[in-house]
Amino acid sequence: MSDAQRGDAYGVRIIAAMERIADKCVALLACLALVALTGEVDVVCVVALLVAVGASAGFELARGRRPVAAEAVCCAACVAAALVPGAWAALPLTCYDLPRIRARWVLALAPCCVVWTWLAGLAGGTAAVLLALVACSLALSLRCGRAVGLERQLHGLQDDLQDKVIDLREKNRELEDAREYESHAAALAERTRIAREIHDSVGHQLTRLVLEVEALKVVHRADPDVVAELGELSDGLGEALTSMRASVHALEDSAVDVGVELNRLAGQSGIARVDVACNFEAAPPAEVSRCLVSVTREALTNAARHARAAHATVRAAELPGIWQLRVENDGDVPADAAGLEGRGMGLRGMRERVEGLGGTLLVSSDGRRFSVFASIPRKGQA
Repeated sequence: MSDAQRGDAYGVRIIAAMERIADKCVALLACLALVALTGEVDVVCVVALLVAVGASAGFELARGRRPVAAEAVCCAACVAAALVPGAWAALPLTCYDLPRIRARWVLALAPCCVVWTWLAGLAGGTAAVLLALVACSLALSLRCGRAVGLERQLHGLQDDLQDKVIDLREKNRELEDAREYESHAAALAERTRIAREIHDSVGHQLTRLVLEVEALKVVHRADPDVVAELGELSDGLGEALTSMRASVHALEDSAVDVGVELNRLAGQSGIARVDVACNFEAAPPAEVSRCLVSVTREALTNAARHARAAHATVRAAELPGIWQLRVENDGDVPADAAGLEGRGMGLRGMRERVEGLGGTLLVSSDGRRFSVFASIPRKGQA
């Protein structure tokens, strides 16, 4: 239960207690009015009223912690008000709490007490007034109980509604994050497509022009002026080709997002469940990103193809001075992973990529999980 819900429940209890006190004050005034109406005021009547007030207060205090004792006190007060001569004036107050007792058959105590006092010598008109006051007291108690119940239901509905609103906000936040992720992934894919189109179209055309110019230089080798002009043209085309390649590589590097690529590889791996966590405060360099993606691709491919894994985890993290990657799976793997690199599973290629950046690759297995761990130092912090 949240703090707000506990506060609402406490508020409902306070409101219920205040309403009960107000109703009991009304019942006590009714008892005093009945005494004033009959004019029969003696010590027994005063003591009975005081006992009724004490029993009513004790019921309120003990009901939450010791309900059985509280209910016993209420029933005893009702019976005593009926049996003790002259104590009948306290019945409207003592009967107020009867509807709150779990055994609802005790409601019969109220009319039984009134009938008993009438049989014991109470005048008929006074007995009728007493019965009416007891009925009103019971009605007040039932009304208050129903109002408190409805108030609790209302607060319960409000709490449920608030919880649903919080859940909807969380789902909306997740949808917003997913939309941003998809938009970012689409933008990266578009950059990659543009880079490939430039490389395939413009790059090939420039390469063809360079070859044609070189061929013309051979054809016109007897004319030094023409060869010189063709050489200048060839140099210009070469510079354009170099500049284009640099732009394409820069565009491809900016299109590599490790988190996006790892989630894409997880979705395309063929493994039923792949958990991905990528905790990078800053994007790694392009060569590190490509290495991490390549290692993850090979590791997931091996897990799906050779180990037939059902669950895999990919954890990429940025630590002071190093980039780390760990890929684990629960597939069928041997207990000793030392000889796997020579069995055509691509581990040798992963090691070459990582060690080419000055990092280390560790492959381990405990018979239940197969782990590939890569650590690459940051430039200037190795």
